[in-house]
Order: sequence, then structure tokens, then C-alpha cells
Amino acid sequence: MPTISSDDVEIDLELSLLAFQSRVLALAEDPAVPLLERLRFLGIVTGNIDELYMVRMAELRRAAIDEPGPATERLLTVERGLEELIARQSRCATDCLRAAEWVGVRLLSWQELTIDEQHVLRVQYLEEIQPDLRPLAITLSPGHPLPHLPHLGLFLAVLFRMAPGERLRLAEHDLPSDMPRLLAVPDRAGAVIAIEEVLRANAHLLHPGTMVESAYLFRVTRGGDLPIMDDETGSLLGAVALATERRVHNPAVRVEVERSMPDSVGALILETLRREAIGRDMELTVDSVQPVDGLLDLRCLQSLPLPDDPSLEFPPMPTKQVVGDRSMFALLREDDLLLHHPFESFDDSVVRFFQQAADDADVTAIKATLYRVGNPSPIVDALVKAAKAGKRVAVVVELKARFDEEHNVQWSRALEAAGVDVTYGIAGLKVHAKVAMVTRVEHGATVRYVHVGTGNYNPRSGRQYTDLSLFSARAELADAMDVLFAGLTERHAPPAALPHGALVAPHQLLKGLLEHIEREIQHARTGKPARITIKINGLGDREMVQAFERASQAGVQVDLIVRGICILRPGVPGVSDRIRVTSIVGRLLEHSRIYRFENGGSPEYLIGSSDLRSRNLRRRVEVLVPVPGATFQSRLDAILDAYLRDGTAWELQDHGEYRQADDRRAPAAQLALA
Repeated sequence: MPTISSDDVEIDLELSLLAFQSRVLALAEDPAVPLLERLRFLGIVTGNIDELYMVRMAELRRAAIDEPGPATERLLTVERGLEELIARQSRCATDCLRAAEWVGVRLLSWQELTIDEQHVLRVQYLEEIQPDLRPLAITLSPGHPLPHLPHLGLFLAVLFRMAPGERLRLAEHDLPSDMPRLLAVPDRAGAVIAIEEVLRANAHLLHPGTMVESAYLFRVTRGGDLPIMDDETGSLLGAVALATERRVHNPAVRVEVERSMPDSVGALILETLRREAIGRDMELTVDSVQPVDGLLDLRCLQSLPLPDDPSLEFPPMPTKQVVGDRSMFALLREDDLLLHHPFESFDDSVVRFFQQAADDADVTAIKATLYRVGNPSPIVDALVKAAKAGKRVAVVVELKARFDEEHNVQWSRALEAAGVDVTYGIAGLKVHAKVAMVTRVEHGATVRYVHVGTGNYNPRSGRQYTDLSLFSARAELADAMDVLFAGLTERHAPPAALPHGALVAPHQLLKGLLEHIEREIQHARTGKPARITIKINGLGDREMVQAFERASQAGVQVDLIVRGICILRPGVPGVSDRIRVTSIVGRLLEHSRIYRFENGGSPEYLIGSSDLRSRNLRRRVEVLVPVPGATFQSRLDAILDAYLRDGTAWELQDHGEYRQADDRRAPAAQLALA
């Protein structure tokens, strides 16, 4: 991967993002990881690279057009890094396929089939595949554009002549989306063939009376922008729905092709996509055509027919049921709950919190912020049920959660239809906070129950991500959430501040964190205990980086556990030599956010939704809340300590590269915490 020079003050954000993808890919490359999990990580990297092109590369290319020079150099550096990553990915896929052969699974080419196998697959092609194919023929001359090519679709470009000596023509075929990418080879256990191989070998049947010369697979990635124009519909909901429909026509940013595809065919596809994007602030170049070794879209390898062997996947992770058949409200009347998902069940706690609130006759109101909820969603179902039962239900929905917009529009309409009071975010901001509050009448008095999470209200991610949940009936926390919901649902603006030590972005959170850091600096200068330990998903805000560097220079030990992007250079003498940055990448996606400040020997702890990227601190509504009580604070210390002692952690070096520890005496944090 590209590295930074010694003169660079910070690590480039895009290069840091590539470094994170490299760490995920390292799991797929590791032969000690079970094969099915290696294929899963390979698929995750494929999806992440797609998203990187859709979002970051589209932005970088626009910047290079608007401001040539440094922006162009940055674009080229990132493109080189991506080329290296994709080449590694292809080699990893080859290694995984070799490993699959050891357990009796083989991916075959058409040439490796017997005559009988080819015959059976040809019959299957004629009966099941060809009827759904619609060739759209064009020539290799100007004036005959390709049809619109859907985002991330797979296409076969077939080259043929009508007669010997005639000019070469080209037809494009969509691979059928309703058929598996890998087809079983008849009567050969464990053998599969890619559907494009079958299409390629039988293309002459689709073009009878012609001379088919060759066929090549390609794949188009389009930008992920969501241009929203509220004035067209008069409502944000309608505007987002309209924008998601239009996004399928966003300009292309990448064309993946089989390496064997001739340059002339790639150039034709590229030129057609260029014409499609005229006047749309995007320029495709020859570098936008990306030759790939092996299969395109490696996510298909997750469907290899691997045997039902427990050794091919991670052993089941134990999940503790905390609530069970008990009432959440009865539990919270006794004490707060601090839960660590998925080690403690998300479904048994967070989902149950909403379901019990919907079913409880004494509950009068439910409020929640919703960002990504999954599809289907038992939490949305519970909110609909509560509203239909006559409870006051108010939700703040972030329609613009990237790539979940369409789902969010669908279930938002279901909520509205049930009578839920739905607020669609805040103009110019994303509501990323994960909070809920239930109001219940008990013995004639009103009691408020609060949930604050670090992750989304999505049961699927609740089983795959590490996150924290704080449940409480404390009046102080409920007062803070009342202020938050009043701002979001009544004034349609984030509050300037929250009471009782809670912090809200964009007006208070950055200032509050800087004050916490400055307090540690003062403690260090006066000889009091001073330390900062933070676990987040990303660090990309320059003001926060500079604050951490000031703390380091004042003698404060700063430990940052940052899963993904980190632009801070640790270990630079005289600048950041007391800062250590590590990253944990494992079977679970690290997603929890924990902030610990030593505070002269009286530590303070915060958890919540916010990372330390500029978007979190300045362009989103985020919430961090204090975690009181020696028991909960000791638990957070144990969690942080497990991550700091992780024997497989990746540590960021001062030159921008990550180096993985190999200390077998210290277990991986995710295993230690399970």
C-alpha cells in the first residue's frame, strides 16, 4: 500500500481507508481462518471496494476536474493503491479456490467439462437461460451506443460477424439476475461452473447464422450520489424516494473487465459511458477501465457448495440472554443495564425493549431515532403495533442513511400509515444518534425509560457488530433525552446543548470533547493522573488530531483504538510520541464507541453514536452520554483493557503503515470478551 512521506503532517484519509480494506483482506488471506469465513471476508472487501468507488473515487475525480494538480496526484495515488488491493484480492480468490479443492469443491471452466456434461448444461442453457436473454446489438463504429447498463450488473460482450470479411459487431447481454452465478455441474459432486462460462460457450446459439469470435464479461460501477431536490415534491420523503429512482442513472465511475478483453472493446464501452455522462461533472479515463484476473464480483464465491463441516466456519459464539421472560421495566426499576452486544443478546434486550413497550398497557409514549433498522424490522413492527394500540409514537427517521434510503422510505410510509408521528431528519444534517425513550405510568406517576446505543436499531447488525447499550430509568438521562427529542421533533433543530454531562453534535460535542482533553493536559502539567483512552470507528477531524497531539506533548498517554480511518500519525518524536493507535479487525465488526478520561484519578466515561470524523462532529446529530457507577465503569475498563492487550491487533506506525502483532500469549479481544 502507498505510504506517507516523513514531511506529511497527517495521513491521507483515502489512503487510511485503503489500509483498513487491506486489514480486512488480510483475514481472507489467512489460511488459519476457516474457509467459509475467508470467502465471507473476501466478499466484504468486494462490497467495500465497490462503495469506495461509488463515493470516494467519484468525489476525487470531481475534485481532479475542478482543481487539477494536487487533486490529480492524490487521485493517482489512491488509484495505485486500489490496483494493488484488487490484485491481492484476485490472488486471494485463487488461494481460496485451491483450498476449496481440498474439501472436494471445484470451480471448472467449460473446457474442463466432459462432452456429456457440456451437453446437459447446453440443454439447461437453452431451456432456462437463453429465453431470458435479450441481445442489444451494436457495431464497433460511432453512433450506435450501448443501452443503459445497470449499476453493478454483470454483462457479456459478444463479438461476432454476420459473414466472413464483414465488420465486427458487438452484442451486450445482461447475466440473468434470477439465476445463481455458480451452476452445479451434473453428476459431479462439488463441481460448479460460472454462468458466464456457459453463456460464452453457447453464444453462437443466441446469434444463429453469425460467426461468434469471442465473448468477455464486464461490470459497471456507478456513482452513489443522491441528489435531492425538495422543491419538486414539497416533502423530503418524496424527494428522497424520487432521488433513489434517479440514482440508477448516475454516471459510471468504473468498468471492470476480464483481462482478456481487447482494448478496442473496452474503449467502446468507455466511450459510450462517457457520452452518457456529458454535462454531468464526471470524466471517465482509460484508467477507469479496470482489467481483472479471474472472476468479477467475488461475492459469488460465498455460494460455493462447501460441505457441511463445522471446521469450515467459526464456532458459534455464545450469546447471553439477559432479559428472558422478565419485564425490562421491572429490571430497570432495580438498576441500569449496560450490555455488550453480541456477547449479550441484542434481540433479547433492545428488540424486547420495543416489543414490551408496544404490548404494555401502562406505556403511553415511545420516542426513537432511526437510522438503519434492517428489512424486515421487528422494531418497526413494534412501533406500528404501539401506534395502532393508541400509544403516542414519535420517531425521527434519517432518510439519507447511505444506500439504505429506499428501505427507509418504505418503512417510513408504513409508520406514517399506522399513525406514527414521523420527523424526517434535520435540514443540512444527518441524525445519527441511537436513542429511544419509553414513557410509562406507574402508580399514578410518570416514569421514563431510556436506551442509548452505539449501534443501529438493526437486529442483524446487532448479531454481527460489537456495540454497547445503556438502559436506564435515571431522571437525569431522561431529562437530557427530553431536550434532544424536543429539539428534533418540535423545533426541527438539534439542541444547543444537553444537560447532566451528555453531549450533542453539532453544537456541543466537539467543544465538550476538547474541554475534556484540555482538562487532561492541565492534570498532566500539575502532576495528577492523566490519560485518554478512546475506542471509535474513525478519526478524521484535524482539530481533534491537534488536540490529541497537544495532550501527548503535555505528557498525557493517549490510547486510540480506531477500527477504520485514522489520519493521525502516532509516535512522531516531539509531536505524538505518547499516542498509540491500534485497530482490531476480526470475525465481528468493531462498532462500539467508548471515551475514557482519567480526570486526575476520578475517571469519566462516555458512550454513544459518535466517531471523531468531521462529519460526526460538525454535520450530524450525535449523542454521547456519561456512564456512572463503579460497576459499569469497571466493565468499560475491562472492555478497553481487552482491546489494548489484543495479541492480534494492528498498530499504526509513524510512517502510515499498520503492523500486526503476533503475541499468542494475549488472546484476541473478541474471544476474551465472549
